[in-house]
Amino acid sequence: MNYPSIPRLSNQAISVPRQPLTLREGQMFHGQIKQLFPGQMAEVQIGEHKLMAKLEVPMKAGDAYYFQVKTVSPELQIKVVSGPLQTTDGQSKQISNLMESMQLPKSPEMQSVLSHFIKQRLPVSREILLNAVALLKTAEPSVHNEALNSIQRLVELKLPLTEINFNSILGVETKDGLHDALNSLRDALIRDTGIHAKMKEAVLASLGDAGKVTASAAERALLSGAMLKLLDENAPREERFQVLQLLRSSGILPQNATLANLQKVLHSEMIGSTAGNVLQSGRLDSHAISSSSQLHAPGSTLLELWKSVLKAEPSVTSSELDMRLAQLKEMVKNSAVLQQPFKLHLTSQLEGLERMPTSEIRNSPVSEQVSKMIIRMIMEQNLSTPFRTDVTTGFTKSLHPENVGTKLPELFRAMEQSSLPVTKELVQGAQTAVEQAIDGKVMKDAMQSLFKSLGFNYEAELMHRNVDIGRTMEMLKPHLVALLHDSAVSPALRDAAEAVVTRMNGTLIQSGDAGMNQQIIMQLPVELLGKRIDATIQWNGRKKADGKIDADFARILFYLELESIKKTVVDMQVQNRVVTVTIFNQENQLREIGNILQGKLRNGLESVDYKLSGVTFKNFEEEGKKKSRKRNEMRADYGGVDFRI
Repeated sequence: MNYPSIPRLSNQAISVPRQPLTLREGQMFHGQIKQLFPGQMAEVQIGEHKLMAKLEVPMKAGDAYYFQVKTVSPELQIKVVSGPLQTTDGQSKQISNLMESMQLPKSPEMQSVLSHFIKQRLPVSREILLNAVALLKTAEPSVHNEALNSIQRLVELKLPLTEINFNSILGVETKDGLHDALNSLRDALIRDTGIHAKMKEAVLASLGDAGKVTASAAERALLSGAMLKLLDENAPREERFQVLQLLRSSGILPQNATLANLQKVLHSEMIGSTAGNVLQSGRLDSHAISSSSQLHAPGSTLLELWKSVLKAEPSVTSSELDMRLAQLKEMVKNSAVLQQPFKLHLTSQLEGLERMPTSEIRNSPVSEQVSKMIIRMIMEQNLSTPFRTDVTTGFTKSLHPENVGTKLPELFRAMEQSSLPVTKELVQGAQTAVEQAIDGKVMKDAMQSLFKSLGFNYEAELMHRNVDIGRTMEMLKPHLVALLHDSAVSPALRDAAEAVVTRMNGTLIQSGDAGMNQQIIMQLPVELLGKRIDATIQWNGRKKADGKIDADFARILFYLELESIKKTVVDMQVQNRVVTVTIFNQENQLREIGNILQGKLRNGLESVDYKLSGVTFKNFEEEGKKKSRKRNEMRADYGGVDFRI
């Protein structure tokens, strides 16, 4: 995935720590004689570093040469390989002289590698150059520049020039997404017959939810919409019956459920299910009482509290029961999603139960009505907050604790494939509810969850003293590492697993801590509202004196491959908490859409104490012309770097 003509952040300018220069015998480097001293000693500048060395032959201060390290102990001695290099010398002449001096093959790939190394002032050796050419030949011509940058990064980090390390970096440089690699892994895993069944199930399970940010939320919203349609006695009877059949065939409702007995069935199922941790020996857990008082999020706590009333044992006193009913009334009163007539009706029903003996409440017709109304209340709540996993999932578990993870996806697939108008209406309603509920917090939580489930940093987690080894080993990456050590794994599966692990390692290699500056790179395979998004996020910032991240200054680049509008780059710069956003895309209509959304962005930033300076839209060609003009104006010292930040 190649993003043309965008303001890429230079590794050399930002992310590479300035380390002490270490040279070894035989190594080549470009340097300039800064000052001469007696005894043929000289001060030599190599990039940003200066060092003292003994010259093999007298030289002239100010001239630039390509040197080779002769010895490093007891003193650094260097000899000239090529030079002196004048600014008037063409680069082709320099390259030709170096290839002859170092006895290198005069191939196009070697010329490219040498040209890149000369521009970047990189210390090299004959071995490094030969290995670099071998790696360059393995890359597609379309990613030639990215391949050279990847080789440069390995040299800067002093990592071996191996194919695994090269592919790790190249995947990040080209911004290739992880979706294709994960799909290839899934296909190879399914086809492999030699792997142990439990291992296969574990890896497939860890792959199952990777990137599906909104899928489960849409499934919960769809169930809520379907239940509300079913419970709405004013809806057409034919539509209610069609929804009932789908809920029964998906296993959400029992097979004996009908429109006539629906209220009684729901009530019976609720009584028959377990009440979870709320009940302890017939008494309400004090922690649950505290949690249930959080009126802004009733959810499954409301359900469990109602079940604690239905399942109250004879030993429960009337005052304890009244306390639970009073809490339920308070939750209903403070609900933000219910209309007033419904609140009054449900409150009236709960007050009627307060006057009943404990033994009569469970099977009372009033309780059946309350069960139905509470389920409706939960469904209303979930439609407004579909990303709260405890709401609808808690309801489904109360009816069918087993295999709850498969029932909601089955229902969603059945309704998506159905041609009935009512199902199309419900699916659309669920997607709309999810779209309206997506905000910054939802995306942050989803990305953090995805990053952790894939296991990008599982090695770091193992170093924590209180790590949960069981949960850590459920991540995808440790499963893949285990596959690579399994002799029963087929070559195709081994290659697919190694490709994914290599790509994960690439982001860790590219991320770095350069003193007070810090760079973090993440590649995430996101699935949003059924759309695949390959996202590469590059964050560059600095630390404060106390070592914490300075939130006032940062630059963040989002490289996105979107199904509808294809390649998109969002360049977000933060200076003293003032945010400037530039969006690169070829679709001119994004300007109109973006202008509509700027107010929402401004309000969101202001809510966390940031100020929006402005949003600019550009296409790649427009930026490419600007970059070409800048490159022509750059001084020779900037050789090869597109932008210095």
